[in-house]
Amino acid sequence: CRHCMFIWRPPVRSLPDSGPLLALVNAVTDKILFTGGDLTGHMDSVLRAVREMERVATFGMLLNGDFADTPEAATTFFRQIQDALAARPPHAVRAEVMVQISFDEFHQEIIADRRGQLAERIPVACIARIMVAALAFPGIGLTLIHKQNRLNFANELFRRGVFARLARALSQLGHRLEVRACASSPRLKGDPVQPGQQGRVIRDVLLTLAGRPERIIQFVSSTVDAYGRAERLDPSEYINERALLQQILDTGLASGECFDTDLMFHFCGSVTLFGAVHYALGDWRHDPLATLLARRRKDPLAQALARFDRDLLPLYAEVRDDLSRLLEQATGPHHLFHRLTREGAVRLHLTRRLAERG
Repeated sequence: CRHCMFIWRPPVRSLPDSGPLLALVNAVTDKILFTGGDLTGHMDSVLRAVREMERVATFGMLLNGDFADTPEAATTFFRQIQDALAARPPHAVRAEVMVQISFDEFHQEIIADRRGQLAERIPVACIARIMVAALAFPGIGLTLIHKQNRLNFANELFRRGVFARLARALSQLGHRLEVRACASSPRLKGDPVQPGQQGRVIRDVLLTLAGRPERIIQFVSSTVDAYGRAERLDPSEYINERALLQQILDTGLASGECFDTDLMFHFCGSVTLFGAVHYALGDWRHDPLATLLARRRKDPLAQALARFDRDLLPLYAEVRDDLSRLLEQATGPHHLFHRLTREGAVRLHLTRRLAERG
């Protein structure tokens, strides 16, 4: 999709056996998220994780929903997850699964093919089928993951765009979409079309289908940052975090926000920070787990990133002359600090200078 940050991944012709990786991660956490793009082609590994990772209590899995091309396919998807949960060993902790489905103006974008025929990138009908199928599986969570745009500033979000199309698709299946509750962002966001205009945006919503109030479907909306393919997006298409970035630069306060330094284990072997896949800490196939954990724990740069340390900016300027350009182009603190650490030589310099400061 046009807003995707993942513009390159190492080519892997055949994935290695996932067993060793699942066992490794099972030893260090009770929460795990499978992400990095659509997981439809890797559900065997995800279901194996649900069955075998006995210490993990929460599984998240991110998909784009195009697997639900029929009602039967949607039902089969949830049944596979339910069967995997039932197959966990008796000594395993009680686990829950949260299915996260991408749903926004980018994933459901209407595009033209070579013959000029219009089609949805991921049909809204697939999302509707998933929501209906989920009714029969109350033990499996469902969240729609959305990217904020101008509609988020008001209830127009529910009456236009992909939300309106979803309501129509559900009505064709005999269901009526209901908004049970919604909450706004704690911070003001800038209007991407009217400079200087700010407001709170609808961020969290609880949805149900009429007559089924016990089956809650979550809707979570977040901002877009201009890295990866999103560098080419028109600024009017999405809401960013420029205001939060300015607040951090002025005061150093991040209002509860932090750079995501959780570990991300890649099937190809790399272990990186979740918020910066270029920030490698080693290879889980060769490095002992204790070494990987110690590197993250002792790394002064990772610690500075986590708190959006403003001191990184002048330290960056000691070796690069494009800081003003990065500041001008940054769409938020995550974007800026991601770009500050993109080069290996710069990361080495920042790490050395931070170590000197103790």
